[in-house]
This record gives sequence, C-alpha cells and structure tokens, in this order.
Amino acid sequence: MSDGVQVRELPDGGREFVLEDPVLRALVVDGGVTLRFGRTDVVVAGPCTLDVDGTGHRLDPAVPESLSPLLSCDPGSARWLWASPEGRLTVVLMQGQRLVVPGPPLPGAWSVGAVPGPGRMAGPRSPAPGR
Repeated sequence: MSDGVQVRELPDGGREFVLEDPVLRALVVDGGVTLRFGRTDVVVAGPCTLDVDGTGHRLDPAVPESLSPLLSCDPGSARWLWASPEGRLTVVLMQGQRLVVPGPPLPGAWSVGAVPGPGRMAGPRSPAPGR
C-alpha cells in the first residue's frame, strides 16, 4: 500500500479505500473534521450525517457544537470506507457507527489520503468519482 491507503475500483464504478492501519488515532476539528487512521486522513469539510445506535445526527464542521456525536467514534476502527459513483463517502466503523458525506453538489466535501508531512502534499486527495 502506498501512503497508508489502497484505492480499489468497485463493480458499480465506486471506490473502496483499504486502510493499512484501520485504528482511529485522532479526531481533529479545525475548519473541518479529520479522522486519522494511521498514515491516512479522512477529511470532511462539509455537512454530513452520523448514525450512532440507530440515531441519526446531522454534523456540520461550520457549526462546531454539532460535532459532539463524533466522540462516540473514539476509540474505534474502520470497517469499510467507500465512495459511490455519485461521490457520496461512507465510513463504517467496527462499533457500528456510520458516517455519510453526501456527494455533489458539494465538490471538495471530503478527501481520503496520506497524512500531510515532510515530502507529502496536503489538500484534496480523493480520486474524482467516476474516473
């Protein structure tokens, strides 16, 4: 795996993100939300939903007080990450939480990629849906 994540094409045209290290190491709130799994960041920059024990929570990084349900994800591990052909990102954690970031019309609402650091680039890192 390169940079901690391998991207696989799904039969429906979506993408699966296979993490080298699925353990959630950090939750960072700084103008967006970053879930750090080993050397891979899942960055959410726009509104999304989090399902915890059958209860849906609307989260918006622009409204920090809406993000408290994310604390239920830590400690945790990723079970499956995938993007639909339409660009919707879904993160399922081993403890059952499901984070869903809608696809268009919000380009740049999410990214999956290497943790920024020396010799690594920051910024949007997810493959464009449908490519």
